[in-house]
Amino acid sequence: MKNFVSILSVAALTAAFGATAYASSPDVYVVNFRNDQSAESQQLDRELNSAMSMVGGSAEQVIIDTSNAAKWQKGAHEAFDRDIVPVFNQWVGLPGFAAIVDANSKQVIGCVNSSFSSAEIAEQVRAMASRAAGNAQLSTASTRMKTTQCPAAHNTPPGS
Repeated sequence: MKNFVSILSVAALTAAFGATAYASSPDVYVVNFRNDQSAESQQLDRELNSAMSMVGGSAEQVIIDTSNAAKWQKGAHEAFDRDIVPVFNQWVGLPGFAAIVDANSKQVIGCVNSSFSSAEIAEQVRAMASRAAGNAQLSTASTRMKTTQCPAAHNTPPGS
């Protein structure tokens, strides 16, 4: 009887924690490439932090900070933990923007930079998260000339 209760308890805990982890997984990662010396990074940080609070659980911010070796290493671990190392490798060392990455496919959907307000960032992240989740999303046309196109790769593999 003790073994049966133990097995049942383990199964219940596994189901509970498994369900919690699945329910809280984001649709997109917002990968913030930053450096303390970059004015664009500082501006983006302010806007992005506010935008992330507006977006909620559909997005998770991942910070890739190259301000010092310890932060660089922490960012590498964050990228590895989320299986987005190719995204890390492509832009590490180029601060001042955030790449929005589909959490399932690990593909880059778009980017935002310090020219976006927190409301604009939140709108873009919501739209990209909906797209990543497979939901239709209506978007409002903007008259401003801002783009979610990502910058050119900062790092390229040898022989490319």
